[in-house]
Amino acid sequence: MGVLQIRLFGRVRVAYDDGTEVRMTPTAQTLLAYLLVQRTYCPRDVLACLCWGDQPDDQARSCLSTALWRLRRSLETDEVPHGAYLLTTTTGEVGFNWESRHWLDLSTFEHEVKRVLALPPEALDPSHASSLQNALGLYTGDLLEGFYDDWVLRQRERVRTMYLDSLSRLMCYHHSRGAHEESIAAAQKILACDPLREEIYRELMRLYLKTGQRALAVRQFKICRDVLADELGIPPMEETEALYHQIMQDANEPHGGLGGVPVPAPLPQALTTLRQAMQEFDLARSQLQRAIHLVERLTESSPAGPKVRPR
Repeated sequence: MGVLQIRLFGRVRVAYDDGTEVRMTPTAQTLLAYLLVQRTYCPRDVLACLCWGDQPDDQARSCLSTALWRLRRSLETDEVPHGAYLLTTTTGEVGFNWESRHWLDLSTFEHEVKRVLALPPEALDPSHASSLQNALGLYTGDLLEGFYDDWVLRQRERVRTMYLDSLSRLMCYHHSRGAHEESIAAAQKILACDPLREEIYRELMRLYLKTGQRALAVRQFKICRDVLADELGIPPMEETEALYHQIMQDANEPHGGLGGVPVPAPLPQALTTLRQAMQEFDLARSQLQRAIHLVERLTESSPAGPKVRPR
């Protein structure tokens, strides 16, 4: 029996390490994904409600039994012993056999990301950065693409946040060591996933300026301005505007650092920690600004009431 390879990022894909694909119905995929994500034994009533919540209880349980039989047949072929991947307790609860020979992209991703993010930013070394980069390579798409159940959306957002936090940590790590191109690449991936992160636009503007790419720094501001206007109907923050005007004023000055002021390399650890804190603060301000904008829209749509303008 080979190793069962299970991928939940992007579309669900299940195959043995010899390339043999495991075919299963969408319902079987849902049941398997739920057992893998929940990481615990699940009562049959919960699983029945998961896929057949609109059916009478008896019919839902019958459908569940059939679906579990099909799932077991897909995973446990004639060469695979019964119970190799699916286990049932004496009370009828169903769970995945975590002692089986398998590899799950989600488990590997979460293990590495949690391990590295638990470290203080200044404690990261090249081996940590490499591990984090490898884990991010597993994120080939959102978790369980094509599934839209509430439990999937919650898990998808949780994992997506881990992905963005990891990219942000890598961005700061590379920036602190003067690896500006790597830092730029991480920032671009963040914006590709979440184009409303205004603090990342500012970081990209600084990075482009440090690498002598003033035109790209200016272009990044314009992209930020357009995205915020189109998506939220708000202008950039004062900090973003100020950075843009400073870049324009310093157009003819050396690009060794922002405003022509050279930045020591490598940066002190204290500065790395401060930059991380500033980015988290910027993110909080950005979220607050979005909330204020939402209140403004709700207020304007009501018959009467004061209007709130973000500052």
